[in-house]
Amino acid sequence: MAGSIHIRANATASSPVANAAGTTGNARLLRRGGSGAGRFPTALALPAAAAVGTALLLVLLVANSLPARGQAYLPATMIDAMESAMFLNKFMDAADVTGYYDRFLDEDFAGTVFAPVDLGFDALLQKTNATWEDLTSPELNETLSSIVGLHVIPSQRVFPLSSVKEGSELTTAGGGKLYVRRDVPGITHIYAVPRPEDDPLNFATVLQYQEIRGGKAILYVVDKVLLPPAKTNSAPAAAPAPRRRGGAGGSPAQRKSRA
Repeated sequence: MAGSIHIRANATASSPVANAAGTTGNARLLRRGGSGAGRFPTALALPAAAAVGTALLLVLLVANSLPARGQAYLPATMIDAMESAMFLNKFMDAADVTGYYDRFLDEDFAGTVFAPVDLGFDALLQKTNATWEDLTSPELNETLSSIVGLHVIPSQRVFPLSSVKEGSELTTAGGGKLYVRRDVPGITHIYAVPRPEDDPLNFATVLQYQEIRGGKAILYVVDKVLLPPAKTNSAPAAAPAPRRRGGAGGSPAQRKSRA
């Protein structure tokens, strides 16, 4: 993030601004009265005005060349966006196992991703009494692919989130649906079922209301892992052949080396 840079011009006796200010001050004293009243040469005011104008122009040029205050770092890809958000290592590992990682590396990837934090996967493993090795094993690759695909909205950049109407449907990469709910004003929930009463616990809360842009895609961080509804028989989207990027919590250098 680019920090705010404050510029403070200290006028000294040797600076053009200070000389100009001093000359202008003398002019005011002579014009206010005294033996020199009415005798101040008008020609002396012209260099002073020119010096002040030049100094102000330089300050404006320098200010315009600096990054805008609050300007955010813009990641080039969705993977870069996830790296900047942090705490998304397990979702990136799951994306790697299921083939989505390569799609997220593509600068032309467009869409929206609701990425669960690592603690969300920890809660899922505890709830299902499974290990991370179980979830990422080849035997459960289809299940994991459907889970990852449920958090990906291809070809639709959902932003700003506040503009999405209550109850709106979002089509996922796996062919399923996500539903936007605002049960509490100012808090956005993403449900995997059309009616919350159908599966009251199958929802995630958006933790960062402002989107994170990754290339042509949008990233939102959520607190839990969504699960495909049990009565939905839609098959997960075909994913490219997976390739391992390393264990959970791998260094950014290890992840970037795959690009």
